[in-house]
Amino acid sequence: MDNLFLITVAWFFAHELDAVLQHEWRIFFFLKPLGDVMAYRLFTAFHIPLFVLILSQIQVRQFQVLFDVFLIVHAGLHIYFRNHPQYEFNNGFSNIWIFGSVPLAALHLIMMSMV
Repeated sequence: MDNLFLITVAWFFAHELDAVLQHEWRIFFFLKPLGDVMAYRLFTAFHIPLFVLILSQIQVRQFQVLFDVFLIVHAGLHIYFRNHPQYEFNNGFSNIWIFGSVPLAALHLIMMSMV
């Protein structure tokens, strides 16, 4: 496995750490009825199976392509939600993790297409 993809995954993990600080669960309408504490707990706990899925598939080429595409779409979703009243990623540090993954993912896709 190449180091670029590992960096891309680690970059996403750093974003997810920041997402807890930025209360990202407040953007998800289906968590709103649960209250802030329960939504936080579910959002955080959901990352266990998410990270297991990512780590278990990290060497699968098709997964790498899907993950790279996901990161690009994910950045687009952050642009879409930037005016949401509960959106708290309005700082440069958070934006590094969100949007910095796009050139990493794009470069990884390009490099994979050359092999």
